[in-house]
Amino acid sequence: MKKIISFTASFVIAQLMMAQTNTNAILLLKGQKISVNNDVTIDADLGMGMQLNSVTASINSLQVKDSDTNNYTISNTLTKLKINMNMMGQNNTYDSDNKDGNNADMAKIFDDKMNKVNDVMIDKTTGAVIAPKQAVIKDSDEDANNISENMMKMFSNTSDVAVVEGAFEILPAGKKTGDSWADTSKTADTKTIRTYTLQSVTGNEAVMNIETTVKATNKLDFQGMEFEINTDTKTTGQVLFDISTGMVKKRDTVSDITGSFQMMGQDMPITAKTTTKTVYN
Repeated sequence: MKKIISFTASFVIAQLMMAQTNTNAILLLKGQKISVNNDVTIDADLGMGMQLNSVTASINSLQVKDSDTNNYTISNTLTKLKINMNMMGQNNTYDSDNKDGNNADMAKIFDDKMNKVNDVMIDKTTGAVIAPKQAVIKDSDEDANNISENMMKMFSNTSDVAVVEGAFEILPAGKKTGDSWADTSKTADTKTIRTYTLQSVTGNEAVMNIETTVKATNKLDFQGMEFEINTDTKTTGQVLFDISTGMVKKRDTVSDITGSFQMMGQDMPITAKTTTKTVYN
C-alpha cells in the first residue's frame, strides 16, 4: 500500500513538473509569425488649455527571419493603423484601410510607415533588443515638425524595438508564485525601474504584474524651436505569457504621466494617462 501511495505521489509530482516547464530562453522557429494587435488611448493636458486625446488601433506582423546561437532576427511590419486624434480642438484621423478619406497631414506622416519591413535582433535569453539590423533613420523635417505625432510618441512607445520586445517575457529560474524582483536600466536621458511580481502559474501559463517608473528628458523640435520636456511616468500592468516559450499572449498597462516643458520662459505642467491593451497571436 505504501509503495502504491509513493508511486502515485511521484507520478503526480512528475506530471506537475512536466506541466510547468520554465524555459531559460525564448523558443521560436525560423519563419514563425506573430500578430500584434494593439489598442492605445491617450488623454493629455499640456497646459494653457491645450489638450491631446487620441485613440489608436494597430496591427503589426512579426516574423522570425534568422537564428543563431544567442540571438533571433525578427522583422516587424506595421500592416494596419487607425488613429482618431484631437489636439487643441483640431481633429485628425488616419485609416490605412481607407486612405481616400484620410487627413492630408496625417497621410504624409503615416503612409510611408505602412508595410515597411524593419529587422530587429533580440537576445534569446532575455528578449532584450541588441540593435536594429539597419541604421537608425532620422525623422524627416515634416515628422520633426509634427507636434501631435511627437507628443504621441512621448506618451506611447510604438517603435520597432518596443513592439518586438513587448512580445516576450522570461521567468527567471527559481521564481514561484508571490515572488517579486526588480531591475534598473539607464540611458543618457532616461532611468527606468521595473518591479515584477509573479501572480500565478497554471500549466505553462503565467500571470505577472509589472510596475514601472520612468524618469525621462525629451527634446521636441517644432517650427525651428526646441522644447525640453521632463516627465515622470508610473505604469502598472499585467502580462499573460507562456513560460515554456517566453511568448507573451496578452499585455495590459495603464500609465500616469506628470511633467513639464518650457514655453516662452515659463514651465508648463503636463499630465497624461495612457491605456494600452495588446494581444499576441
